[in-house]
Amino acid sequence: MLLTSGPRQWRFLAIAVTAVFALAACGKDEAPASAAGAVTVTPQRTSVDAGAPIEIQYGFTRLASAPAFPADAWVFVHVVDDAGTLLWTDDHQPPTPPSTWGSAEVTYRRTMFVPRGTRPGHVRVEAGVFVRPDGVRIPIAAANPSTSGFDIMPASNDLFVVFGDGWHAAERVEQQQANEWRWSKGDARLSFRRPSRDAVLSIEIDQPVTQVSRPTVEVRIGSDLLASLYVNPLARQIYRIPLPVARLGTAPTVELNVHVQPTFVPARTAGLGSQDTRELGVRVFNVHVGFP
Repeated sequence: MLLTSGPRQWRFLAIAVTAVFALAACGKDEAPASAAGAVTVTPQRTSVDAGAPIEIQYGFTRLASAPAFPADAWVFVHVVDDAGTLLWTDDHQPPTPPSTWGSAEVTYRRTMFVPRGTRPGHVRVEAGVFVRPDGVRIPIAAANPSTSGFDIMPASNDLFVVFGDGWHAAERVEQQQANEWRWSKGDARLSFRRPSRDAVLSIEIDQPVTQVSRPTVEVRIGSDLLASLYVNPLARQIYRIPLPVARLGTAPTVELNVHVQPTFVPARTAGLGSQDTRELGVRVFNVHVGFP
């Protein structure tokens, strides 16, 4: 499968590699010679519940004969079903800038959440390189399309996490089911059924307002501090917090206290020009309790 992207100079190269789409349709696993490079996508699990996180390994190479990738290149990630319908995306800036990539393979792992409302079935992960802000794709060939997918299982309600007091209503980007979030207040509650063994809390957080100091998030059960999280203001991050069963109490329901400091009110924050009078802490996109 050919995945294209790039700035103006790449537009002409994209025309030259049109024939590669025919190779992709045949299911070739090798990178066509006319592509600027190749990408491998390797899910670290063969199946995952809807609503749960999954780790993906990406590997990129650039042909020595191809121009260097531009400084503002990013990686796009599209998850599609068997019919080719786009389900969700995970576009991101990779740890190593694409402008520095060469003929040696660059690999890294990244975790994404499967939206809880995703229907069960097989999905495929397509990845490539594109240039911001025009979105033009650099010609990249998928080297392992036959093994870049995984199965989605029905969401499990056994440890379903409930947003309690201290959360604002859910917000979302229209038509993007992977971009739904809730703003916390300074103190908020998360609850779930007590597991019978050690578990892990995975939580995806950001705080995109740079006019506010970098927040700290403390996660406690009563007075027991489970974790202190230092939120990166520039990107969404996924944190994993161990939940030893011995620290979860004996009640049938576990209540986590989430404390954020500092909070802010957009209407009182210089430079925002907002009328929003809510107290805001951090944005939580996904939260999941599962087992190691």
